Amino acid sequence: MSSTSHPDEPAAIEAEVDGPTNTLLAANFSKLIAVVEKLGTTMEKVESTLLDHGKKFDVLTRDALKNDQPYDQKELEDESTCLALYDMVMAKTKEKADEWNGTMDVTLIFIALFSAVLTAFLVPATQTLLPTSDNSGNSTSSQAPPLPPRSDEAVCAFYYLSLITAIIIAVLCALGRQWVRRLTIRPNKKTWRERMFWHIERMRRAEKWLQALMEVLYWMLLGSIGLFMSGLLYQLWNVSHSFEEQATILLATWALGVILVGGIVATMIATTYHAVRYQASVFEGLISRVIVGEADTGFATAVKSIWTWSKERVVKGGKWWSEVKIQEPLNAGWMRFKTVRLSDALKSGGRRMRTLVAKKSWKSFRTTMTKIRWKKWMKTLNLMKKAQDWIQRNRVEVQSESKETLLATYLDHIAEASDPTLLDRAAASLSYRVWVQSGGGSVDQWQKVYTRLMATDTSFRVKETVTAQIVRLSAWFPGRRKQIERNREDRALQDGWAREGNEFFMARSKKREEEAKKEDEEERRAIQLSEFLLSQRTDKISGELTSTWENYTHILDLLSLPFDKFVAKCLCIHDHNIDLGNHQRIFLSSVDHCSDLLRADKSDDVTRILSHVDHFSALRSFILANSYSTWYDDILKLIIGDRKNEVLRFLSEFLLTSRDWSNIDPDGPSSVFVNAAGSPFQFPSDLDLSPIIAHIGQHPSWWTWLKASDTSIAHLGQCDISTVSDPAGVHHFLQQCVHLELAHPWADVELRRTSPDTRNAALILLHRHEALFAPFAIPLPPSPIFAAQDDAISPDAQNSNLDFPPLSESYDPDEIPSLPISTLNDHTTSVITSADLDPPGLPPPSSTWLADNHHVINMTDTDL
Repeated sequence: MSSTSHPDEPAAIEAEVDGPTNTLLAANFSKLIAVVEKLGTTMEKVESTLLDHGKKFDVLTRDALKNDQPYDQKELEDESTCLALYDMVMAKTKEKADEWNGTMDVTLIFIALFSAVLTAFLVPATQTLLPTSDNSGNSTSSQAPPLPPRSDEAVCAFYYLSLITAIIIAVLCALGRQWVRRLTIRPNKKTWRERMFWHIERMRRAEKWLQALMEVLYWMLLGSIGLFMSGLLYQLWNVSHSFEEQATILLATWALGVILVGGIVATMIATTYHAVRYQASVFEGLISRVIVGEADTGFATAVKSIWTWSKERVVKGGKWWSEVKIQEPLNAGWMRFKTVRLSDALKSGGRRMRTLVAKKSWKSFRTTMTKIRWKKWMKTLNLMKKAQDWIQRNRVEVQSESKETLLATYLDHIAEASDPTLLDRAAASLSYRVWVQSGGGSVDQWQKVYTRLMATDTSFRVKETVTAQIVRLSAWFPGRRKQIERNREDRALQDGWAREGNEFFMARSKKREEEAKKEDEEERRAIQLSEFLLSQRTDKISGELTSTWENYTHILDLLSLPFDKFVAKCLCIHDHNIDLGNHQRIFLSSVDHCSDLLRADKSDDVTRILSHVDHFSALRSFILANSYSTWYDDILKLIIGDRKNEVLRFLSEFLLTSRDWSNIDPDGPSSVFVNAAGSPFQFPSDLDLSPIIAHIGQHPSWWTWLKASDTSIAHLGQCDISTVSDPAGVHHFLQQCVHLELAHPWADVELRRTSPDTRNAALILLHRHEALFAPFAIPLPPSPIFAAQDDAISPDAQNSNLDFPPLSESYDPDEIPSLPISTLNDHTTSVITSADLDPPGLPPPSSTWLADNHHVINMTDTDL
């Protein structure tokens, strides 16, 4: 049976296959749509959450930055502004209300106690005025009792008047408290603007009356006490004289009471004088203000106006009555009545009697006014005015305009402040510059202020403000110093003109002296302040700085720097032309600080310090150090870094400059050279190091001689010696390599000389360049042959001419060029001094190390 395919069979099979597949895809697609819808819902929630968080973040950002942003502009009529103004006005009102209430409360308490005491005296005094009963107990009521003695009446009168005054005082205090309380009640208005204006107007209208009430209460209280004391003393006087003989004890008591009362009166007079003599006296009152002319009362103003008017019209010769409008009618009446006779008045039935009386009254008034000595009276008033002016001129005033007093007050209160919030508000006005110009007293005051401001409870902002003052002071000083110097030149010129007789400048001589004295004080305070700022530093470097008139501006410049830059500057201290103190100890402390950081694994801090260093200035400082220690090399290597060729060129050029090397440690230049050359020795072909090599030969160092000589020989092996700029110095160095022996500078230890390989290389170079060195050659002793060391290496691996074996292996006297060697026998010791090794044309070595500790090898010593 053949199996033939039906034409529709593939389509049927495909349909059978696609059916389940389509169903599966539809199901998966439905799930995918459901997932996407769910994801869309989730994203909407996420979006909502992010928007909400964004709004909250905006609020937090705005709150965080609001202290640094300006306020939004508001209208002047804005309610929040009016509310703030109302609170300000109410704060001032409450302050005054508390003062008034306190005064009235104290007055009420005193009056209550005083009234009780007064009543205890008043009752018996009143009983003495009443009639007494007879022995049978029946009083004579049919007729009025006789008058009591006037003394008893006077005593009772004093007591009653004192009690009445006390009661009036109590009533006034109660009313006053009620009035003051109403001042602190908020006005019943709709807007804060209206409430503010209502309160301000209410306070303005009530303030003068309440102040007057305080004065009235004060004087009424004194009056009540005075009445009571008068009655008490008068009663005591009467009692002491009511007996057949005087009661001595009672009379003495009375006298003592008078003395005590007089003491109180004297105290009041003294306090009034104190208030008149000194401004801001605690005893100031109405009387003292009237005396000095400061009382702002209606009565005082009226008296002043009358005095001014009278002075203009009477004292100056005018007639004050000319201003009176009734003058002309009275004068006319007087002229009309001059001819009136008494008989005519009688005949007319007395009709003109009244006119005559008027006439005589006017004449009497005119006569009386004429008799008054107006000018004398006005002179008295004028004398009183002059006395008042004299008092005001000689009054001790409060020095509120004095900058010196303000600064002293500021520093005193800052030093004693206990509230850090107040320090935050006041620290912004701290100024070293103001103290230098206007300060008074000693710098010890700054110690207290500095200690308080840098305490642990003060804010970081306050401490930064104190630190910033040094920068501001440092920026101000140079200009101020130039101005002082110009002022001195101008004063010297003006003094010369004054000596020549110029009257204008002669008259101003005292002023110039005061200005000079003030500027001298300013300079003294500037030096004191710089010393104080140095004493506040805890690092070892600052303690070595010394402030003087010549350098205090430079010291302030250093102190104004961040500490890393400060250390960087001090590393370059030997490159400074200004004397800042002990430069050697400053340099030592600076290097020591960096070394301590390295030992503490804080190399990043050292790197940060050295990033502020002027590298060539630091190199000059290391080269010119008076004393050099081997551990300086750790910092020196970091300064050199990868600038080796630049450093070598710089060192070569620097050593060409003529200078006195007698007080400079020779280790400095040698160490810079050795550390810059590095190992292995690879030198550029165009690099001429002959000035360095010559310097090392002239100023060898026991500490670095081995490394410096090896490095120098390596360079000479790589370069063409015939092209060097200083062949004489190279020749001298080669001679030192062959013959120089150095003793330890501090102790009697090993003698140090060059290595055998270096010595052999120096001999070969001397032989090879004999013609070049001939002008500088001097007779030399025979050179010894040294055994090669195990670790000996060729000084040069590139120049085959100098790649030689040690002399112990290849030495042949016949092959050594005939150097100028003196003939020596076996029994003769020949020593070459350092002077003998100086080549012609070179200055003699000035180093004290050469003079004292450098020795030349004894060439006949068989131990070598």
